[in-house]
Amino acid sequence: MRYPPLRFVGRILYSRTALEAEKAAAKLLQILQAKKKQRGQVAIGFDIEWRPTFRKGASPHKAAVMQLCADSFHCHVMHIIHSGIPPSLQLLLEDSTFLKVGVGICGDASKVYRDYNVCIKGMDDLSDLANKKIGGDKWGLASLSEALVCKELQKPKKIRLGNWEVKVLSKEQLQYAATDAFASWHVYEVLNNLPDIIQGVMDKKNEELESIAV
Repeated sequence: MRYPPLRFVGRILYSRTALEAEKAAAKLLQILQAKKKQRGQVAIGFDIEWRPTFRKGASPHKAAVMQLCADSFHCHVMHIIHSGIPPSLQLLLEDSTFLKVGVGICGDASKVYRDYNVCIKGMDDLSDLANKKIGGDKWGLASLSEALVCKELQKPKKIRLGNWEVKVLSKEQLQYAATDAFASWHVYEVLNNLPDIIQGVMDKKNEELESIAV
């Protein structure tokens, strides 16, 4: 069955200079801190992109783009290959009280540390969370999108394997990057509201026992 495409339809906030990235991260920090006071924990869809290496044995390129999404209205796409990681963005990434979520996020965090010497703290891999909530084996973001929200996360090679180090990202690149981060946040919100498998089984058994007792 073909599902409709998953697409981020909110506002994409693009930063490509150090000043732009610092201002954007500082504002995002304020928003997240306010949300944390209201809700306790705040989840942020997280992803990175980098220019692929097609020559065998060549060193991988640095992470070029970082995407952050904490709701369905705004998504930040930061062109860190040009801006670097400014202080406010580093503060956000190193704050363990802000939960960064994504599939394979530990691998992304390791790359950010190698490339920029910034240690991302407070992470939850969506594949592991899905195993606890709905079972299965190794989930990808595309398969989770289909299973949980009945949408297809499209990954056109032309964009995915394109040059993320260009001077200015194209509209197609911005849309792709924002949608990936949004998908991570959206999938997390759905998974987080589901009971764990064991707890769900126990609840069902308790309900059956109560009905028998009555």
